[in-house]
Amino acid sequence: MTHIPDLAPYDYYPGAPDAVAIGWLDSSMPFTTGVCPQDVRDRLVSLGASPVRLMRGYHYCQFCLAVTEPPRRADGRFYEAPDVARGNGEIWLTGGDGTNFAAPALIGHYVDEHRYLPPGGFIEAVRVGVPTPGVAQR
Repeated sequence: MTHIPDLAPYDYYPGAPDAVAIGWLDSSMPFTTGVCPQDVRDRLVSLGASPVRLMRGYHYCQFCLAVTEPPRRADGRFYEAPDVARGNGEIWLTGGDGTNFAAPALIGHYVDEHRYLPPGGFIEAVRVGVPTPGVAQR
């Protein structure tokens, strides 16, 4: 997965609606931590269960891999790692002010397990926002 700083323009997909990136974390980069409100945590986990823009493979949580690396095959690729969080899509929300937010499906895991604290505008969008028009929803 690509690291994108919070609130930077999202440009991972050509032709996607204008959006800002949230939660595109990398284990080599610092990120804001804190306690995220429980209602936001719950909705992020729910949204992450039905991601959009699905990928063909999984992205394993780099922070969990640093603690428990799954076994590798002879070719160096990971076997399935049921004990390591993984995601293969995105969450898209449009906030009350019209801002589109694009986040990896693992954002709920990052908040719950690694104390990632998203920016306030995104927290508000999670509370009152709607799925972004023009982004296929499952």
